[in-house]
Amino acid sequence: MNAIGETVQRLRRAKGLTQGQLANQLGVSSAAVSKWETGGALPDVALLCPLARALGCSADELLGFRPELSGEEIDAVCKTPRALFDGGDWRGALEFCRQRLREYPGDLNLRFRLGFLLAGFADKTRDEAAREELRTAAAGLFEQAVELPDEEQRRAAWRMLARLYADKGQFDRALEALGNLPSCNQEGLGLRADILRRMGDLNGAARLEEATLSAQLAALDHTLTSFAATRRAQGLREEAERLEQQARRLKELFGAPAAPAGCCCECEGEASE
Repeated sequence: MNAIGETVQRLRRAKGLTQGQLANQLGVSSAAVSKWETGGALPDVALLCPLARALGCSADELLGFRPELSGEEIDAVCKTPRALFDGGDWRGALEFCRQRLREYPGDLNLRFRLGFLLAGFADKTRDEAAREELRTAAAGLFEQAVELPDEEQRRAAWRMLARLYADKGQFDRALEALGNLPSCNQEGLGLRADILRRMGDLNGAARLEEATLSAQLAALDHTLTSFAATRRAQGLREEAERLEQQARRLKELFGAPAAPAGCCCECEGEASE
């Protein structure tokens, strides 16, 4: 029995229809329905929509088509290209990914995951031609993955796209990609400074890194001071003093930090950024 046959049989029985009753609705013989269900034949293309209506399902369901894979299914897909790449067959790994993408052209989560996979392969290989082709393929996937509905995934896709553009020497495109991240995104700021340095704009990179360091120090000082106050309120005097000492040491090393800037509303609470 093929997948379509199994679906026809399952849905026919769920609706309480005999093979003869379904055949009468479609204007075919009972033998034809029997052949569909046992895998001896497939329904004619012209019958797919009427058959789906008779069974109360969509044509996609009848054909077993799903536009997206589950997370577990994507995990399983990723195992094969990893094994191929680890075995030295990067072309086979890339072609396998392309085949799966052709099967699920609208699955942005699959593109997101395979983009990371191919970018990782590019970082590992010593073959310059392989590295270039893998980076190009990964960039193409992230160019689509930036349309994902999940905000965290979109930002991760923009960061990866910027890094891949920079690795390919496309610095203007890399900076343009970073423009889609919130201005206070720390990983994005670090990547922007790296791109400016690679472009030869050392002063611009230094200014950005200085501002980033100042913001991070201010945030750390604020956290240490607040944590010390909490510990003191809990009656943990020694631990509070240790935290206060760390805050003082921070000031000795870097000077008094500026007041911490408030995070933009777009990324407040981003624990993973």
